[in-house]
Amino acid sequence: MAIINTFEKCLESPYLFKDATAADRIGELLAGAAKRLDAAANIQANGGDPADQVLFCYEAMFRCLRALVYARGYRETGLRCLMLACETLYIKTGELDAEHLRRFELAQRLRLAPAEALEHASAFSRRTLELLA
Repeated sequence: MAIINTFEKCLESPYLFKDATAADRIGELLAGAAKRLDAAANIQANGGDPADQVLFCYEAMFRCLRALVYARGYRETGLRCLMLACETLYIKTGELDAEHLRRFELAQRLRLAPAEALEHASAFSRRTLELLA
């Protein structure tokens, strides 16, 4: 298989596809994101494991990212195609700041301080809700 490095190549692959029912999953994704943000905030407030806090933030951002792509009628089975879809559908159109995607990648690699991860995950969640309203 060719290297998947564009939205178009993702659509040619099995990792991104149109799905008329994708939007039906948005509510569950947003609820899951909210639960993970709450868990991250509880860890911060109660002095829990900082790595767990960043992981919960990453998981919240992941669900927001999925919700955005699902809202446009696509589903994914690969993280790279999810990110490329978000870039094409939201960042290139100016609807979403690329910094959200960059912070998502940093959280995935546990490269954000816990407080910074919570701040950025919360901002990404708020922006997701604005875009989907």
